[in-house]
Amino acid sequence: MIYDEAFFEIEDQIDSLVMAIKASETCRTYQKAKTIMRQDPVVQELMRSFLEKKLDFERIEAYGEYAPDFKEKKRALRTAKRQLDLNEQVSEYRWSETQLQRLLDELTVAISTCFSPSVKVDAGSPFFQSKSSCGGNCHARG
Repeated sequence: MIYDEAFFEIEDQIDSLVMAIKASETCRTYQKAKTIMRQDPVVQELMRSFLEKKLDFERIEAYGEYAPDFKEKKRALRTAKRQLDLNEQVSEYRWSETQLQRLLDELTVAISTCFSPSVKVDAGSPFFQSKSSCGGNCHARG
């Protein structure tokens, strides 16, 4: 790769874009939700409990129904996961994370379509709305 003045200009523009994203309300909301979630002792206990139950279940998972307490451990894992998912700080974090991902997906599509509308972009989310009529990686255009 040849490093010329154009390369350094692009690099500067990328740095500016990154700074603009970090300064955006979407990113600030995400960072705030992440900090609140990580500092919440209730969330930490829910995460610890979930990981403990996940490890317990993974130890016997390969044996399936033949393992002692298989159903109980599976149920305990699902209960712990549900408690974690329903926590207000966790749900706010996940919502803000989805919003940030949507912003990044939109920017990626906007940049790629400047070069060609047929460039494939992995949006990272099956729910991302693309400019393609099918929403997938096929070459059908709407």
